[in-house]
Amino acid sequence: MAGSTNDSLSASIEGVKVKPSIAIGISLYLGYLAVVFTLWTINGVEYTKIGETLESTRLHYAYPTLAGSLFLLVAITVLGWWRPVFFDRQKSGPGWAWILPVAMLGFVVFGFMSMQADNLTTQLVLWSTLGALGVGFGEEVATRGTLLVGFRNSLSEGKVWLWTTLLFSALHAPNVIFGMPLTFMLVQLLFTFIMGSALYVVRRISGTLILPVLLHGLWDSSVFLPRATGAEPGSLSAIVYVIAIVCAVAVIRRNWHIGATGSAGQGAA
Repeated sequence: MAGSTNDSLSASIEGVKVKPSIAIGISLYLGYLAVVFTLWTINGVEYTKIGETLESTRLHYAYPTLAGSLFLLVAITVLGWWRPVFFDRQKSGPGWAWILPVAMLGFVVFGFMSMQADNLTTQLVLWSTLGALGVGFGEEVATRGTLLVGFRNSLSEGKVWLWTTLLFSALHAPNVIFGMPLTFMLVQLLFTFIMGSALYVVRRISGTLILPVLLHGLWDSSVFLPRATGAEPGSLSAIVYVIAIVCAVAVIRRNWHIGATGSAGQGAA
């Protein structure tokens, strides 16, 4: 059942130290990006080569995302936003949409199976895992976490999905500054918008941000880690993107007209 009253607002933000707002959500989003891109600049990142070596995995993948995640950890603790960032009050979406996280997990398994085991080292696995934790937690909390919580205070759920997903896609635009060709970056923006919608779907059907965090981290690691071992990228992800579009349409349509509740967690049943 959807809610759009002040009562639902009061219930949904109970216990927070600072009332959610769009301004705070955007500030934390920009703060996360500032941390990551500052470290990229200091470390001399070349985006197209991130994760190709142990040093790049450590300096360009793990360190920046973990530092950004630490910034967000402190912020949501100070704000008292842990519950609304990580948990919706209700789940929403058709049961068959669970095919999406299953398909994503299948891609992850396929990616890891493509690794060249002879080139796999303990340190490479360690730093790739830490990088996966950093990017999964950092990007999800910055967009489908604090940004979503802030936007839900003033916008309907359809607009919350749209703006948070656009901003998730936009956080990849600066990659062009770090060596990604412009045409590749434009294509990446499209695919990250689709993937952002997919991860929004996973949050809505599971009722928690924890699953998107894990899937996002595993997805990235299943791309970077095999590449670092010399494996060629696969094409199975194309299937996942098609499934993502179908599931996103179904879930977003169901949630589109939910009113602004300030919820950090109010949704349709």
